[in-house]
Amino acid sequence: MSALADAEVDRLWLGGDPAALGELHRRYHRRLEGVAYRVLGDASDAEDVVQRIFLALPNAAYRGTATLWTYLYRAALNGAVNVLRARRRREALQEHEFRRVLAASAEEADNPEARVLEGEILGAVAKALLQVKPQHRRALVLRIVWDLSNTQIAEREGVPLATVGTWLRRGREELRAALGPVLDDLGEHLP
Repeated sequence: MSALADAEVDRLWLGGDPAALGELHRRYHRRLEGVAYRVLGDASDAEDVVQRIFLALPNAAYRGTATLWTYLYRAALNGAVNVLRARRRREALQEHEFRRVLAASAEEADNPEARVLEGEILGAVAKALLQVKPQHRRALVLRIVWDLSNTQIAEREGVPLATVGTWLRRGREELRAALGPVLDDLGEHLP
């Protein structure tokens, strides 16, 4: 089947040939992962998107009006955008929860218990920062503590501007992951 042209494999798949699905996967999965990776910046998320596409393909709405590659490309692009949106929603919720915990502790600043809680939070943040990769941690500290812009960080670190954006995003993700259990525990102790 590998000697067949793409259009012939598309026709076989539309005709219900079960071997055609395997051939489609062999031909397209790497390119589709590349499409998803360019949107997500994460290889494992890109692989997941493509896997979901091929799992759903037997029941898909594709009817042959465009090439199958075009259909799969759009599916990979849409799937990656959906994962990106879900990631951003999750990050926004975690950030909201973190701000809520900090605000609740700030309201009780005169309370000795609140001071202890604030110390625990600061200690947890410091400990969590140690779990962040060094270049990501450095970018976060330059941004948060020293209030440098991405451009200033790129110049200081001698890396491209896009790299700084990636380091900051990954650093935030790593910090959130490290702080997740702490936030859950603190949330149980707050009113």
